[in-house]
Amino acid sequence: MEIKVVPFVPQVTDINPAASAATELQSLINNTQSQGWEFVNLSSMQTAVKPTGCNKSQNNGQASIVNIQLLIFKK
Repeated sequence: MEIKVVPFVPQVTDINPAASAATELQSLINNTQSQGWEFVNLSSMQTAVKPTGCNKSQNNGQASIVNIQLLIFKK
């Protein structure tokens, strides 16, 4: 069995953001399924992002916590 993990960051506006995100998610799932992948789950994970380069001065160089949405597929 193969596993494919795809990040999901919806591009929404303040006009009906839930419906817009759902439409984008559905499109991504349908597109990936058309390539032979079976959708398994939408998963969330939390990670720390350390600033680099010019961004090091932000937050005194402290890492920011971000939530990431991941789509899991299998073949």
